[in-house]
Amino acid sequence: MTERRRLERHQVSSSLEVFDLDTGDHLGRVVDLHVEGLMLLSDRPVDLFRSFALQVNLPMSLNGVREFLLDAESLWNRESINGKQYWTGMHFTNLPEDSRLCIERMVASF
Repeated sequence: MTERRRLERHQVSSSLEVFDLDTGDHLGRVVDLHVEGLMLLSDRPVDLFRSFALQVNLPMSLNGVREFLLDAESLWNRESINGKQYWTGMHFTNLPEDSRLCIERMVASF
């Protein structure tokens, strides 16, 4: 697979749970993150090339914020080594300024 990533990925050490705002389903948790996208680890495969309205819950308050919202598209996925979970790459299609600031603060602390 050719590496096309332009920004450095930042591995997330705390649990950032991700929810689909349209269905309320828990999609999984963020494994790594930057201002253009994230990698999700989930218990079931995520539909590819689908647009999602997402809520990412923070395990703690970050400047008074407990979650942030964004829109993203699923671009790729693959089964984990143990075959029981799935990795999904998601590209942000709409990142509100307050969500961008939250991500930038988190990335700066990694």
